[in-house]
Amino acid sequence: MSPFDNLKEYFLHAKNLTAVGISNVIANGISGIFWIYLASLLGVEGYGELGYLLAIMGTIGSLASFGTINTLIVYVSKGEKIQATIFFIVLISATIIGIISYFVFQNEAIAIYPLGYVIFSSVLFDLLGRKSFVNYGKYMIIQRVIMVSLALLLYQQYGINGIVLGYSLSFFPFIFLMYRGFKESRIDFSILRGKTVFITNNYVTHVLKIIYLNIDKLMIFPLFGTMVLGPYQLGFQIFSIAMLLPNIVIQYTLPHDAIGAKNIKLKKIAIIVCIIITVFVILGAPIIIPEIFPEFKESVKVVQIMSLALIPSSLSVLYSSELLGSERSKIVLFGAIIGISVIVIGIFTLGKHYGLVGLTASFVIAKIAEFLFLHIKK
Repeated sequence: MSPFDNLKEYFLHAKNLTAVGISNVIANGISGIFWIYLASLLGVEGYGELGYLLAIMGTIGSLASFGTINTLIVYVSKGEKIQATIFFIVLISATIIGIISYFVFQNEAIAIYPLGYVIFSSVLFDLLGRKSFVNYGKYMIIQRVIMVSLALLLYQQYGINGIVLGYSLSFFPFIFLMYRGFKESRIDFSILRGKTVFITNNYVTHVLKIIYLNIDKLMIFPLFGTMVLGPYQLGFQIFSIAMLLPNIVIQYTLPHDAIGAKNIKLKKIAIIVCIIITVFVILGAPIIIPEIFPEFKESVKVVQIMSLALIPSSLSVLYSSELLGSERSKIVLFGAIIGISVIVIGIFTLGKHYGLVGLTASFVIAKIAEFLFLHIKK
């Protein structure tokens, strides 16, 4: 490869990473600020209720997904025309999950979420698999703007349920991208032959990852109530914003890991930045949170303790990228199972004896346990 080709490749990588990075910062910045703003709008109890509803939605959305996220990224990046087949499956599964959800929760906003979620997530990760990073970023930002606009508008009329409805409806304008996927490929279930183990493991892993993400909220609400879940939810939202960098990195590296192209230097930089963020959060939380959210003073300890999970969580995300890229999804699956088991045990033990601090400590211990398992098996 000539020096010119090396330079060209460098700028191409830089452009792609910049597209993913900037779009994620903007999109997740919009949603992150929005979810945190809602804390001041809803108060502790209302924010706890919203956190519970979001946890339900995230869980049922994952059940409908058929593991589309990493399946599409890995196989589309390898040039396989798998889109129409996966799209068809997730549309059917989301419709079934949505109908069941309506009868269980008697809430239309929750019931339509699975269909909207699979439409948007499928087309987004199809774009990532194609390495169409600019379009990926553009549509993600547009969706966040629609979500905030609809949620605030519908909140005026329907309260917290209006926020949930706006969130669900914000995905549907992107169905035209799914239509394009159907035109460019065809439904062919034979294409799944030889991929079922990876897809199944990936699906179960994704579902468990989402359960892992939401199990604490789903348990805290009935066991401890909204007055405990409210401060915990605010801490979790701040943690999610702090996790933005490693999530940006995995969205960029997974398509490359799938074809054996490692990005070691980039991953090392991401970890260094996470260390800096951890120190900043620990020192800044006691100053910033009481000033902006006086009702959420208990969230200070939550944020400080949760920040200790940033580094192991980031490493787990980066390890998962390499493992999924090499189709070793079973290891990621068992990592999620370990994380769920630890946090459930922690909620019943540490949460019972130490309240909010114990619940948050359970979160951190679960992240460390998952990281250690992935590190040993990597």
